[in-house]
Amino acid sequence: MAGYTNLPFRMISYRHGACFAYTEMIAAKSVFKAYRAVSMMLPSPEEPFTGIQIYGSDLEYILKASEKLQSFGKFIDINAGCPVKKVIKKGMGGALLQDLNKLFEIVRALKKSLSVPVTVKTRLGWDKDEVEQIYNGLAKSGADMIVFHARTVKQMFRGKADWKALSRIRDRAIPVFVSGDIFSPEDAVKAIEISGADGALIARGAVGNPWIFSQVASLVDRGFYRTPDLEERIGVMLEHLRKNIEFFGEKKGIVEFRKFVAGYTRNLKRSREFRSLFMKVEDYDSAIDLVKEFFGSGVIT
Repeated sequence: MAGYTNLPFRMISYRHGACFAYTEMIAAKSVFKAYRAVSMMLPSPEEPFTGIQIYGSDLEYILKASEKLQSFGKFIDINAGCPVKKVIKKGMGGALLQDLNKLFEIVRALKKSLSVPVTVKTRLGWDKDEVEQIYNGLAKSGADMIVFHARTVKQMFRGKADWKALSRIRDRAIPVFVSGDIFSPEDAVKAIEISGADGALIARGAVGNPWIFSQVASLVDRGFYRTPDLEERIGVMLEHLRKNIEFFGEKKGIVEFRKFVAGYTRNLKRSREFRSLFMKVEDYDSAIDLVKEFFGSGVIT
């Protein structure tokens, strides 16, 4: 979710029911070499419960970066699951699962040094399912919560997420969340039921679809949920776009927003044509004109 979970997206997600969120991945070394860029990723004081997501391979840098940033977030999260090649080849992200003792050492060191909770996002294993070993080691090391994307690192996003693998973790001492292939409220409920997890982490399924958070809660509590109508979908899309522009500036804000348009307009009439034209939009007024052309002025409030 690097490039997606910036401040505007997090604030839209919170408004629609997200319980907590993570910053984009922050490289531990960049905290000391490119702090200006890192500062743009840090949580705002108005965010209710955002954790700072750190990745790295050097314990000393991870520890110092976490100490420096802990006051900005509600918790520190170690990314031990990212499967992207440029991250893996540097021994970071999911590559930490090649040396579980090193991962456990990182968590132990953070727990001794930090005053905020320490969580871990990880996968079932590097190239095979080691979920029990990973859970037991992290729990003994003091982790406060673990999120398992239910694939191995080697799988990347291929095949189906194996939610059932988490059901082997018994007598849990800390919360476990399940992630992977959760694109609808029904997916979230089913993933929790099959895995026995304490909750579900929604990532790609929330892109251009922030309603999914409140929909999951409604489905669990009441057995049903409502689907936003056209006016609401376009209204929230434009609200998100405005937040992007406020945060990044007009030109960059619009460019950064392009990745969300497909989600907001999925299954709408002429959506493919709209998305193609939106990729050429460079200012807010042009975006509004395009929305009026495709969806009518009545959707803009």
